[in-house]
Order: sequence, then C-alpha cells, then structure tokens
Amino acid sequence: MLDRSRKKKVYSKKIKRLRRGIVITVVAACLIPTCICVILSVRYDRLNAKYKQSTADLEWYRQRYGSELSILSAVQPDLNTDDGPDAETGGFEQDYADVETSGALNPEDIEGTRYVYLTFDDGPSIYTEEILDILKENDVKATFFVCGKPDAKYINAYKRIVDEGHTLGMHSYSHKYSDIYASLDSFKEDFDKLRIFLYETTGVWAKYYRFPGGSSNAVSKVDIKELENFLESTDASFYDWNISAKDDKAGNTKESIYANIVDNVPKFKHCVVLMHDAADKRSTVDALPDIIKDIKAMDDTVIVPITDNTLPVQHIK
Repeated sequence: MLDRSRKKKVYSKKIKRLRRGIVITVVAACLIPTCICVILSVRYDRLNAKYKQSTADLEWYRQRYGSELSILSAVQPDLNTDDGPDAETGGFEQDYADVETSGALNPEDIEGTRYVYLTFDDGPSIYTEEILDILKENDVKATFFVCGKPDAKYINAYKRIVDEGHTLGMHSYSHKYSDIYASLDSFKEDFDKLRIFLYETTGVWAKYYRFPGGSSNAVSKVDIKELENFLESTDASFYDWNISAKDDKAGNTKESIYANIVDNVPKFKHCVVLMHDAADKRSTVDALPDIIKDIKAMDDTVIVPITDNTLPVQHIK
C-alpha cells in the first residue's frame, strides 16, 4: 500500500509538472507572437509618422519657397526678352570658372594652399542634422546660409551649427524674392528680422550674407550696390560662389552633384562651393561624404568655414 501511495504521489507530481509545462508553452505561444506584433506595430507607427513628417516638411518647403526657377518665373515674367537672362535657366546657368569674380583666383595666380569653403543655402531642413553628422564624422567645418524657420523642430539645428564650430550665415528670413527685393526698406526689414531671430536662437550676431539668387540675380528691383552699401553699414558682408553643385537643377543626381564640385575645385585656389540644404535635396546629402573625402585627398587643399579672413567671392563689382 505504501509503495502504491508513493507511486501515486510521484505520478501526480509528474502530471502537475506536465500540465504546468503545457500551460507555459501555450501561454508563451500566445504571448511571443503578440509581443512581436506589438513591437512591429510600434515601429510601423514611428516610421509612418517619420514619413508623414518628411512629406509634410517637403510640401511645406515647396509651398513656402518653391524652387529658384519657379520663384524667378513668378516674379519676373519678362525672362523671354532679348536683353534679359536666359528664359530657360533664369540666368543662373553659368560656368563660374569663367565668371569675373572678386576673389575667384585661378591656380596659377596663387602659390600654396587651396582653400575650399563648403556652403549650404536654404536650411535648416529635415537633412540639416544628417549633414552636420557627416561633417562631424569627417572633422570638417562648413558655412550655413540659413533662412528664418522658427518651427521648434529646427531650433536644435541652428544651435548645432554654432555649437559645433560652423559659420552661421544669413540667406534672408523669408526667401521670397518678390518681398525681399521689392525695395530697400523691405530688404532691410527682412534682414533685421533674420538677424534678430538668429541672435535670439543661437546668441550669434550673424555678419555674413548670401543674396537669394546671388548678387548677380536679375530679379531685384533695387540696385544691388544699394543693398551692398546697407550690408556694409551693418558690419555685414556678402558672399557669392564660384563653384556650384547645381543641386537646384532638375534631374540632378548624387553623381552629377559630385562631379560639378570635385571636377571644378582644381580650377581655383579659392573655392566657395554652393550647395543647398533643403527638403528636396537628398542627393546632395548622399554625395557629401565622397565630396569631402576626395577634396581632402587633393594636394595642398583644406576645407574651412568662412571667417573674417576669407576673401569674398562676389559676382558684382
């Protein structure tokens, strides 16, 4: 009887363990797929939110700024006149190696180091943080000619530009050609608004300016010399470019942007490179690491930010 009782207890324990194992297995079989589904659902929601934000940013940028070509065609309908700029390109399709510019000196004119200034217009954008990451990874400082974007999502980008040692420049608050270039007063108002905004945001009293469309634009109703005199009166100076990525042109690619920059750097000893930091400039971001790597590999060549000692490249005299 005793042995039988012990056997019963042993069997009873085994059955309990077996039942427990079955329950645990069933629960696990239910919980694991559920957890996986929850995790995937959360990741999907985050990616979807990021995609929607990126799309919203791009649409916001296009509605607010448009493109160089669409802005030009909107504010200067007489581009087809014989004495005006080329109607198809808005006057921006130039080989800047051939443009007579102050500071744009050819290699044979200067001995020694070649200076390359990487500059980004129109930011900040959804790509600014990524551009800053690339610059940081490559130990390179650049210059950002920014617009006024008080959106909370961009405030950190303004601050990072300054905190990480890059030069903070101005590119108008609104980037609306019809408003900025309507009169000297409207230009002053836009300039002051951006300068104060940047000071309140970063603590930097910006003093480097890039005219939307460049100083050679054919849109301004005000003589650029008047605008230049105003900038000088505020202790500000302006910078154009002698190398363009042409990333604001239709059909640009990572490869074309790379070639437009790297192939032209050897033409100058003093290279101010125009690129754009905007929501529709993914190709520029993709090309940037190779651009930096191959410029740094050139003999006697350094990449530096614009400073008070930089010789300005200016399209007008």
